[in-house]
Amino acid sequence: MQRISLNQSWQFAKIPDGTIPFTLEGIAWENVSLPHTWYTDEDPYHGVVVYHRELSTDPKWCKSFLEFEGADQVCRVFVNGRPVGEHRGGYARFRFPIPQEALLNGSLSIDVYLDNSINPEVLPNFGDFTVFGGLYRNVNILITEENHFDYLYYGTDGVIAAADIEKDGTGIVSISSHVCITDPGVKIRYMLTGPDGELTASYVADPCENVRLEVSAPWLWNGEAGVNLYTLCASLLTDMGEIDDEVSLRLGFRHITMSPEEGLRLNGERVKLCGVAKHQDCAGVFNAVSDRQIDDDFAFIREIGANAVRLSHYQHAQHTYSCCDEAGLLVWAEIPMLKMTESQALMENAADQLRELILQNLHHPSIFCWGIQNEIGMFKDAPYMHEGCRMLTKLAKELDPNRLVSAANLYTVKFSSELNKITDMIGYNIYFGWYYGEMSDYGNYLDKLHAARPEMPLGVSEYGVDSNSALHSEEPKVKDYSEEYQALFHETVYPILRGKDYLWGSFVWNMFDFSSDRRNEGGVKFLNSKGLVSHDRSLRKDAFYYYKAVWSKEPFVHICSQRFIKRARKAIDIKVYTNQSSVVLTINGDKWGRAENNGNGTVVFRKVALRPGENTVRAVAGRWKDHCVFEHVEYEDESYCLPDQGEGTVRNWFLSDGDTVKEGYYSIMDTADDVMQCTKARKVLMRYVPELVKAMDQDLIPLGLSMKSILSRDLKDDTDTMLHINDALHEIAKEY
Repeated sequence: MQRISLNQSWQFAKIPDGTIPFTLEGIAWENVSLPHTWYTDEDPYHGVVVYHRELSTDPKWCKSFLEFEGADQVCRVFVNGRPVGEHRGGYARFRFPIPQEALLNGSLSIDVYLDNSINPEVLPNFGDFTVFGGLYRNVNILITEENHFDYLYYGTDGVIAAADIEKDGTGIVSISSHVCITDPGVKIRYMLTGPDGELTASYVADPCENVRLEVSAPWLWNGEAGVNLYTLCASLLTDMGEIDDEVSLRLGFRHITMSPEEGLRLNGERVKLCGVAKHQDCAGVFNAVSDRQIDDDFAFIREIGANAVRLSHYQHAQHTYSCCDEAGLLVWAEIPMLKMTESQALMENAADQLRELILQNLHHPSIFCWGIQNEIGMFKDAPYMHEGCRMLTKLAKELDPNRLVSAANLYTVKFSSELNKITDMIGYNIYFGWYYGEMSDYGNYLDKLHAARPEMPLGVSEYGVDSNSALHSEEPKVKDYSEEYQALFHETVYPILRGKDYLWGSFVWNMFDFSSDRRNEGGVKFLNSKGLVSHDRSLRKDAFYYYKAVWSKEPFVHICSQRFIKRARKAIDIKVYTNQSSVVLTINGDKWGRAENNGNGTVVFRKVALRPGENTVRAVAGRWKDHCVFEHVEYEDESYCLPDQGEGTVRNWFLSDGDTVKEGYYSIMDTADDVMQCTKARKVLMRYVPELVKAMDQDLIPLGLSMKSILSRDLKDDTDTMLHINDALHEIAKEY
């Protein structure tokens, strides 16, 4: 097989009226190269577009296929005016055959229509991230002989291979191949070479034969403890011994188990997941990232010392999974199921996207689980959802019996929910200390959850807070969006998670700020700013260095709040993140003192006096050092705070949770779904907020959220109505 890039010489245009196919004569074209997206924050167009390209063909070409490594979101392709295929889903690789008669013309006219509108029948149909649109990954043409591997088999290369280890330590590679052949004498030769390049196993099989290769005492893929990758080469041989086609896959031998008591074990050794989550986009190019930019992202992840990554919330580029293989990172891979409805077409699309995810990535040793849903309980917790999750779990197990199936639930999902009984492991997305509650609430909540469901392998699949690196505070508090509050949150919350032996681990939300075109908060638009690194990758926030201090073995020292330059206080606390045992601080060349690491990657120097004007601060731990400048000024710099920032903008509301809840009775702390299911409670809402009830009936509002959260958005400052609703709900006893 020959692969030729088609990334250059494309023309692009928007089609606002959505006509497909569109009359292309007289259209105002824009010349573009791939990868490409039309999205900008100023013009977040959602609708139909067309890409056009001419291609000269070679009469020697026998069979050919158009290959799309990713096209966002619904894609229809025409060659010489004829439709050749449609693909529904923006994240997986797919291919379409080029008609033989089109090849004989000597040239191809290729029209690719994309539609990134929200589609109720295509995932994602909801989410806190931007659906950009675009031919945002590579486009190629594949040229093959008459006999070739089946490149149309769910976007794979036609060779499906998975490696595992048996109890006696023998390595097993299970292979099934899919081929298109006209020669009955064709055979497939499999050759497996080890990390040292030496041949370790080989076999010649019939095309339809399922093959099992055995390797005694294989070198293990052992995560961060050691990466050993094997190469499987599958060659399609004619009866004369000539190679008609050839496919190579890299794989690794490892065995993974999960238990509720000990969490994850890799090759028999317990590994607590110290993870970060990652979306694919980057400022400036959005989803149209290059392999080099992906490499740069993993340089950040290696630097911070994480051992796992949650690739959210969709299938990422093949290069991303290969980077994880090579870095020894354990991967949670998932489909974009964020809102499950009763649509049969949507569930069929979910199944298709899960097949593509698994079959295209089965060989990657880094992937330890397949995620089937994220926060679908935000809308409701209904029997059809349970059935949908069972269907997806069953499908995942049929395609890959040896990997775990995972799901991420919203914190409001009841401990006893069926959503917690279907998959092999569960993560909860929890945001105490940001959207609700206090930072200290994690411990009690998780202990109660584990006590209620001791048989369920449990971890934290998301936690974090937004921060704007231009905002700062001497006394950081919830929802001030300061860099200092984000750092305080993580250094407070992570030790709680780390101390729970029953957790399989956790994933910081998020490694990088990412685009969300529905957002406008914290002084920035179109951005979820929970990242430890900025969207343009130009700066590491202080919280990045906290995790580096507790995860990484690379020695370093980092002075916090370096962007908080202008200080009105005469004496300030100076915090240092480091993995060294102690730090010496100097101010303006004079030694101020030495302080010890508190065991949580943190050293704090209290009440350090500043002289008027600039003060040079240095922190030294042996050979490692950092320095910055703080300027003592007369007045607080107002640019460090949001203009409308006030006391308790979100958390410190008109009444506390303790006043809101009456044991055994309904309250606004219950989920909207629970309240709406109770006839008496529903009547209370109809009395005070009838229009809101109508919206909830139409599934326009996530019913998995608390009534308090929904009412605070609907009523805004009308606290009297909120209190009346809560008092009325307190009169209605719950039935258990």
